[in-house]
Formats: sequence, C-alpha cells, structure tokens
Amino acid sequence: MIKTAYAATETTPTGPIPRLAEPVCDEFAVRVSVGSATYGALERDVDGQWVGRLRRISAAKLRAWGLDPLMDDVQLLVSELVTNALRYGEDGEVAFRLVITQQGVLIAVNDGSSRRPRLSVVDDASETGRGLFLVAAIADDWGVSADGTTTWCTLLVAEAR
Repeated sequence: MIKTAYAATETTPTGPIPRLAEPVCDEFAVRVSVGSATYGALERDVDGQWVGRLRRISAAKLRAWGLDPLMDDVQLLVSELVTNALRYGEDGEVAFRLVITQQGVLIAVNDGSSRRPRLSVVDDASETGRGLFLVAAIADDWGVSADGTTTWCTLLVAEAR
C-alpha cells in the first residue's frame, strides 16, 4: 500500500475520512438532495446533473492549482464515487468533498448508506459493478469509513508518489 499524506481519521460533514497531515490549499464541499423532500439549504439535484457539475468544479479547482496532470483521473474518480452514492445512497442526500493539498487530492463522498461498498468481480457482459474496481486501479489509496457511509480516495501529484 502506498503511504499518502493522509493518516488516521477526522470527522467532517461527510463523515470519517483520512485526516489531512498537511496544510489544505483549497477545499470544496456540498450536500446535494436527491430525494423529493426539501432539505433547507441543500442544493437540489432536480435535473440529475450533479455528477457533471462536480466533475467541472473539480476540474476548475485543479486547473487553478496547476494540477492539470491529475484532471482526467480526478474526473473519473468523481464520476464513479458520486454515481455510486446517487445510486445506492439511503438518506436522500449525498455529501461531496474535494480537498487539494500540495501533495495531492482527496475526494470523499458520503451517501448515508451503512452498506459498505466493496469491489465486485464481474464478467465481460456485466453493465455495472466496475466503479470501485476503477477507483482502486486509479487512486493511490482509497477506503470506506468505519460506519460504511463515506467512500474516499486520494491521488498524489507525481513528485509525491
């Protein structure tokens, strides 16, 4: 396993994730309502467009910090984690967090479901089940919080690998 700039855990609005062991350069967090109930200040996913929005926001943040080499991988990781959260979440909301440090990027998504995500073995004909496989293959590290509600991953810049 690759040692990252993240260790232990911290409790955040998106749940327990690796604690950042270095200063944060930038952070973006949002909670999206995916159910029919009104959740006050939450952003509503009325038109089902939050996966694309979060990909674009993440790309803009990476571009601003000169982390263009991570762009494709981060966008794919955001797509997989957010899509899984929208598909399998139970609380009617999804919390997304993107943290940028000098050594890399942390993505954490909380879906409120205590069912722990797990890697699936799928055959060539399967249309689903590859999301976490892609996350595990692309990310430098990934995991699930002890309560099963938050899935996170990290990507390091080339110099930190």
